[in-house]
Amino acid sequence: MPVGKAATERMLTPGERLVRMVLYLLLLGAAAAALLVPPTVAGPEPGRRAPELLVAPLLFALFVMGFGAYRFAAVRAGRYHAGKAFVQLGLLALVAVAFVPGSLDRWRASGVTPVLDLQRQLRSSDPAARAMAAELVRHRAPDDARRYVPTLVTLLADRSPEVQRQARASLVALAGEDAGGEGPDAAERWRAWWASRGVPAAP
Repeated sequence: MPVGKAATERMLTPGERLVRMVLYLLLLGAAAAALLVPPTVAGPEPGRRAPELLVAPLLFALFVMGFGAYRFAAVRAGRYHAGKAFVQLGLLALVAVAFVPGSLDRWRASGVTPVLDLQRQLRSSDPAARAMAAELVRHRAPDDARRYVPTLVTLLADRSPEVQRQARASLVALAGEDAGGEGPDAAERWRAWWASRGVPAAP
């Protein structure tokens, strides 16, 4: 015979009331952390992730596990309808799938040090700045460095010999070979070489 809600509340043991209170506090804490912690918090140091971004998903995960165990125990004891418990846990699983992965992505992103864009330095009026930026390109990750290829090819005709030298050295480092060589047609040979590998190198 189904037990009414009021009767069920009267039949709760002190332990069950404590479990309900703990679950309520976990859910409230997860909601507060999700609302109060900015989604773009940076890590305390470069390369270190922001731990506060994990508070909301961890509290919510604890709530889901605790609520699941509580409902399972109630169903086994005949104190709660199995169908209702299944629907509730299914909805919680959907919320977890929508909420937790995004929180973890923000946590992982908080430990990534922003990479300085070198385009401004490569186009600087100071030849020393252009040469330094051209040199730095070859020390970047290949996927990031390839976006500077068009500018490096243009710098092969720079008025500063040092800028030309650093630009060519970075192109050679990125390509793994000196595909352009020297001479007035070097830039065109580099553009053709990069284009054949799917990297646009137009000025």
